[in-house]
Amino acid sequence: MRDKFFSITFLILLLAAAAFSQIRGPAETVTAFYKYSNARSTIFDRRHIESRKQWYTPEFYTAFRTLLRKDQGQLKKHPTDKPFFGDGLDFRPLNEACDVNGKQYYRRRSIGRTIIKKNRADVDVRFAYPKSCTIEPIVWRIRLWKVSGKWLIADQIYEDGSTLTKDMSEHR
Repeated sequence: MRDKFFSITFLILLLAAAAFSQIRGPAETVTAFYKYSNARSTIFDRRHIESRKQWYTPEFYTAFRTLLRKDQGQLKKHPTDKPFFGDGLDFRPLNEACDVNGKQYYRRRSIGRTIIKKNRADVDVRFAYPKSCTIEPIVWRIRLWKVSGKWLIADQIYEDGSTLTKDMSEHR
């Protein structure tokens, strides 16, 4: 009887630890999102939005769907115009090569400071060339909201304070 009690207790503790290990913090969520997103196409279409839906707050998801609908309507009227995400959406700045001493270098992404306030978190994402390039790094902030116990991406904030959702809503 005693062995059975210890076995059941051990199993419960093991399952609880497994459940808690699956809950990601904001920085881990952003890291996992970039890993997931980078392994998929950057072409902005319905498939792009749907494949990443699990990472977005409902409002962020709706903003993407609204922009896609608006772009599709605009392309019917003006087929030669370039849509808002005409170059794709990869959640990173343009990654042009930096040439130093005949070698090419590209920006590397790193996760920086995380600020958590109740159900909101901001995670800094730094895009930098190696020091030999002497080009200043770019730091964007990913805003997350905790929805049903899970951190979801709510917006992207640029260095100048503008946001991705605002840019999308103001796009004509």
